[in-house]
Amino acid sequence: MTLQTILDKIRVVGDAQIHEIERNAQSQVSEILAQAGMEAVQIEEDTIINTIAPAIAERARIIHRARLDALHIVGSVRENLVDTAISRTREHLASFRSDLAYPVVLHRLTEEALTQLALSEGDGKPQLLADPRDEVLMEKFLKDLNPNIVVRYELNCWGGLIAQSEDGRVVVINTLEARLKQVAPYMRCHLAASFEEGQNVVEPAEPIKP
Repeated sequence: MTLQTILDKIRVVGDAQIHEIERNAQSQVSEILAQAGMEAVQIEEDTIINTIAPAIAERARIIHRARLDALHIVGSVRENLVDTAISRTREHLASFRSDLAYPVVLHRLTEEALTQLALSEGDGKPQLLADPRDEVLMEKFLKDLNPNIVVRYELNCWGGLIAQSEDGRVVVINTLEARLKQVAPYMRCHLAASFEEGQNVVEPAEPIKP
């Protein structure tokens, strides 16, 4: 083998090694560039997230606060509507004595009071306390119910009466004010539910029906 042949082989081997080194270097460069690209994308995403996240959080807080404010407003409006309905019922009852249906209602209230008193354990004759404005009606009713019942016209109320046993142990308050006080909590719940469901609540023409 001549010297030239040996040199050619050495050169071929050297070239192959150089090419291998170049390929490895290129591969490493590609990997580095790819990694750098991924890191750059991640950095960009992190930057976007860090920039947008506070805005998103603030938007969520604003929406939450707006919802709370809306619920508060709706609740206040509903409460005002309920108060208005009950207030109108109170006004209606306060002037109910002038209503054509009042004699029938008073008669019913009187019968109810006497019935409750009879079912109680009170002793003696029942005694009634009524408004002086109802004296004519009461005397007319008692002729049929019990003409011996003692009535004192010392009460000042929208309508109705108070009945008690002779010993004073049992008292039945059956005035319109007392009836409204009894039903007001139920009216409030019913009206609030009706307003919440978007129903139209019609104010009763006669809160107490015969």
